Formats: sequence, structure tokens, C-alpha cells
Amino acid sequence: MHDSKMRDVSRLLRRKQLDVTRTAQRVALLETMIMDFDNMIAVLDRQIAAEEDCTRIKDTGHPAYSTFASAAAKRRQNLLISVADIKSRLDAAKGELDEVTIQLRDLKSTQNKQSTFTPASSTPEATSAAR
Repeated sequence: MHDSKMRDVSRLLRRKQLDVTRTAQRVALLETMIMDFDNMIAVLDRQIAAEEDCTRIKDTGHPAYSTFASAAAKRRQNLLISVADIKSRLDAAKGELDEVTIQLRDLKSTQNKQSTFTPASSTPEATSAAR
């Protein structure tokens, strides 16, 4: 019975370790996406400024405002919206990572307590005495 419980705890421990790994990977991916989008936003900012300097028209409502600058500004706005969405997902993923990490730590603690506890019936002395 004790071996079965230990196997169940070990199986659950491996599953939690996998959950921690997957969640950590998702956090890293979301952080990378945010950095990439921030870099794209900076590039678009520079392109918009360069285009406005070239055309000498900075008023987006002006009829001769650059089509390229308008498209780049729209793309920049879409990226800003995406970054805000990803940041909220990142916060949720970090919370989940904290949660599964605590669960894993608790499971390890439980496993350590169970592995140090050996029922009297399974000790070598008890086994030989029962014979």
C-alpha cells in the first residue's frame, strides 16, 4: 500500500514539474513577444518621424499627410493594443507559475516526509520478525 502511494506521489510530482516547466516557457514566450513588439513599435516611431520630416507634414488630418506614415501609425496602434493584451496574459501566467511552483514545493515536501517515514511492517527487522 505504501509503495502505491509513493508511486502516486511521484507521478503527481512529475506532472507538477511538467506544469511548472510549461508555464515557465509560456511566461518566457510572452516576455519575448512583448520585447519584440516594443522593438517594432520603436522602429515604426522612427519611420513615422522620418516620413513626417521628409514630407514636412506632421498633421495627421492634413489631406497630403503621408499614406505610409498613416499606415505605420495604424500598425503601431495595433501593436500597442497587442502589447497591452499580452501583458495581461503575462500577469495571469506569472500568477499561475507562482501557484504551480508552490504546489510543486508542497508535493516535494510531502514526498520527503513520506520517504523518511517507513512503516514498521516494511523494515527489514519487522519483515524477519514476521517470518
